[in-house]
Amino acid sequence: MKKVFYSLLKSLVLTVTLSHSLPSHGQEETLRIPMTTEDAKSKYSTISMQRTSVHDPSIVYDEGSRLYYVFGSHMATAKTRDLQNWTGVSFPWGTVDTDGTITSNVAPADAFHTHQTRKITIHGETVDFGNFDAAAWNCALPGTGTNGEEIPWTVDGNMWAPDIIYNPVSGKWCQYLSLNGPQWNSCIILLTADRIEGPYVYQGPVIFSGFRNDTDERISFHKTDLELVVGKQSSLPARYKQEKWGDYWPHAIDPCVFYDEDGTLWMSYGSWSGGIYILQLDPNTGLRDYNVTYTGNFDTKGANVTSDPYFGKKIAGGRYASGEGSYIEHIGDHYYLFMSYGGLEPNGGYEMRVFRSSRPDGPYKDMNGTDAIFTSWKLNYGPNADNRGEKLLGAYNHWGFMNVGERAQGHNSVLAAEDGLIYLVYHTKFNDGTAGHQVRVHQLFLNRSGWPVAAPFEFHGETTGDRQIASSQRFDSKEIAGRYHVLTHPYGQNHAAYEEAAPTEILLREDGKVEGAYSGTWKIYDGNSYITLNLNGTVYEGVMTEQQMEPTTIKAICFTACGDNGTNVWGYRMKDEYALAYTLNTTAIPVKNNQYISRNIDLYGLEKEINVNAKWESDTPDVVSHTGRYNPAGLTEDVPVQLSCELSCGAYFWTDTFHVTARKESLPDGDWLGGIKAYYDFDQEPFVNAYDYTQTARRLSQGGNNKPSLEKDSLRNGNILHQYFGASGYCSYTQMPNPLRNERLEGMTVSLWVKRTDDIPWDAIWSFYNPAANTRLYLTGNSYVGFNNGKDWFDINHPGSIISERIPIGKWSLVTLTVSRTEGCCIYVNGSKIRDVEYVGYCNGSDITDAKDFDYNKVMDFIQSCPNFYLGYGSFWGSVDVRMDDLILYNRALETTDVRALNTMSNRVTDFSTGEGGSSVEPIRHHGNRTMKSVYDLSGRPVKEMKKGIYIIEGRKVMCP
Repeated sequence: MKKVFYSLLKSLVLTVTLSHSLPSHGQEETLRIPMTTEDAKSKYSTISMQRTSVHDPSIVYDEGSRLYYVFGSHMATAKTRDLQNWTGVSFPWGTVDTDGTITSNVAPADAFHTHQTRKITIHGETVDFGNFDAAAWNCALPGTGTNGEEIPWTVDGNMWAPDIIYNPVSGKWCQYLSLNGPQWNSCIILLTADRIEGPYVYQGPVIFSGFRNDTDERISFHKTDLELVVGKQSSLPARYKQEKWGDYWPHAIDPCVFYDEDGTLWMSYGSWSGGIYILQLDPNTGLRDYNVTYTGNFDTKGANVTSDPYFGKKIAGGRYASGEGSYIEHIGDHYYLFMSYGGLEPNGGYEMRVFRSSRPDGPYKDMNGTDAIFTSWKLNYGPNADNRGEKLLGAYNHWGFMNVGERAQGHNSVLAAEDGLIYLVYHTKFNDGTAGHQVRVHQLFLNRSGWPVAAPFEFHGETTGDRQIASSQRFDSKEIAGRYHVLTHPYGQNHAAYEEAAPTEILLREDGKVEGAYSGTWKIYDGNSYITLNLNGTVYEGVMTEQQMEPTTIKAICFTACGDNGTNVWGYRMKDEYALAYTLNTTAIPVKNNQYISRNIDLYGLEKEINVNAKWESDTPDVVSHTGRYNPAGLTEDVPVQLSCELSCGAYFWTDTFHVTARKESLPDGDWLGGIKAYYDFDQEPFVNAYDYTQTARRLSQGGNNKPSLEKDSLRNGNILHQYFGASGYCSYTQMPNPLRNERLEGMTVSLWVKRTDDIPWDAIWSFYNPAANTRLYLTGNSYVGFNNGKDWFDINHPGSIISERIPIGKWSLVTLTVSRTEGCCIYVNGSKIRDVEYVGYCNGSDITDAKDFDYNKVMDFIQSCPNFYLGYGSFWGSVDVRMDDLILYNRALETTDVRALNTMSNRVTDFSTGEGGSSVEPIRHHGNRTMKSVYDLSGRPVKEMKKGIYIIEGRKVMCP
């Protein structure tokens, strides 16, 4: 019976395995799942979200309607059921008539004069509360106009940053609103409503600020509740007599109201100035709890005061360090204090920082133990600043499908929901030249160390929260491994210059190593979804989760983590099926059926999502190679070629076959070989001039920068040269003897293949440069040609006048420059002359704006005397990040037809070392019975049988007769 069962089991396993794939090396291969073009189109969709603009959004959930609301400055309000699509709401102010009815839609100027609370309790005794005209206090002093003149102050436009909470004792919705005054004369007031959408009626003040002297009756402390707190005073206590109020005391704006875990009601408040304070509220009235007293230490600490009988207890900021919009939320085992540092303008440096404490009233500290309180003024945002507080996120762009940068994110609120999900709600501004703003909602998670990390994308109904992160392993190491887009949120961004963080790429290898833009290690843990990454020495603790990438339904595997230095990092990769579908939907396949091939095809230049692999096969690789190189040499008629393509990502794959025709050999008009004095193919070191073996190029660098390196590229034959960015004095460059030196030149040409990496317009691609003579001729990625000999000069396409993308970024282009004594300079890209150029210069004592007015004898005389030619060095700036190949220098200025011919021949398999004077091709020599080394054709393919032609043996070109 056992034998029969074993045979059946063996048969079943074999059947299942073969239906998936054939076993390899004793291992069952991964299941492969085909995807069609139609499958890809239906895999995901684009969504449209209803956005809202609410500045300083405070989020609250209404259980009755099951709606979320955000309340913000200037009465802006919106509601949503899914935290993704918002509807604007208008809530009214109200007043109470003598008969007890509420009049709704009261103007702001009339809503805050008379409050409804008449009695309060102080140390067990019920006393009259009096009446505090909040509007009058707010408007007591004038504002300042744009020309320094005094202007009347109004409540309109100065109702700032409310916070909303439901008070179960009173059964009311409580809105704590800032009335911002022009000279610290501000206050936070309480308004209540039976319904969350109002009307809200003024109940009384919670805190005042700005009562700084005894002489100005408009801001007399008698008009505040100070004496209800500290007792009757014959004069203003001396500690408050500060004309520079903000150097000592808080500003009564930006409230945050919350219940602690024991049910005590608190309010934190303040903005910049004297810092963030906290005090207890009375749960019965919602106003200040006058039964709670606070000691004062102004007499001993002065401007470093941390406690005051009236203002309460300082928990953050002070000494006029930036910081506002405090928000406190209890999550897990801690109270978390969120604050916004910097200025709220798009270039003001606004960014969220986080501290935590085991108590609601502090002390609040960051992960390095640094207190949130400042004891001296320090710049705490932007370059060269104090870096306390975890930085949740900052200005960034090009993340996912983002094409407009987001910046100045802040004044957030947080909602730790009953279902275990935590939401971070904030306003963001944009790098679009406006002050426009919108609300964003991201999930928050706690990492293993209990620090919050924000999900990399907006919330789209995901259901994984901290409970699931801590109790289940969502992905194993094999699922996580792969290439990721990664974005770090660093301290010190130059906000004034609109600096943005941008993503790079890393590879998380299955063996736990990290490669790419960062190096290091990563690891996950059994039974949960936490991750630890060490990236360039910074240890990040975070979580793995799945998210949807707005504005699509594409799903991505994501990580978000907080570093031991307080910065955060995000990473994502599309899930395999979505990455392949996205590539198929957005990428143009470089060939079509029935296409005629007469030049190289960039088969591997697909703009595909990371982790998507491409594989091409040609049935006639001698004519069109597997990489798309076209070789018509010897073809007397057109040849049919079949090209097969497979795109794959993980288990998913797509295939197609294309039938094309390779054109027979046809040589262009024009001379592309005559006059070559140097040719460098960069295939191997030493870099030898194929026309003069005594001349070699050297890879060099300055200031510790990287030397240029050799790399592979599917479209290029052999190796290419990768030159790195470097500022002036830190260039990454290649130097070679000038092959045109001591020539009697009437003209010259420089031509090479260029693939730009960045958009920097100033730094050199190449130059003739003689430091001793202070003379140079150079070309940059802006198609900017400059000449300067210390007296005479010209600029073609100077970046200060024109930003050009004629030399495109991310694509190989053949860039050719000709100079002649009679015709001046001509720039060609891919064989086409650039005709609309910007030209300025100075020659023989006169300014010029026309190219024909320059004396190009000065240029040619310099070139034929210059000792060296450079790649990446010689402009007035630095070296550009660029890849280069096949450098050719001619001792003549090519005609337009010659340049076109050069472009044609450069786009097929061509040996440019065969021109007159070329010495790189040697006759093959057999050495008795010695074994021949590996032989390759000019496309780098191994050759088993040699026929008549040119081959590569031991890195040298040889000819088989």
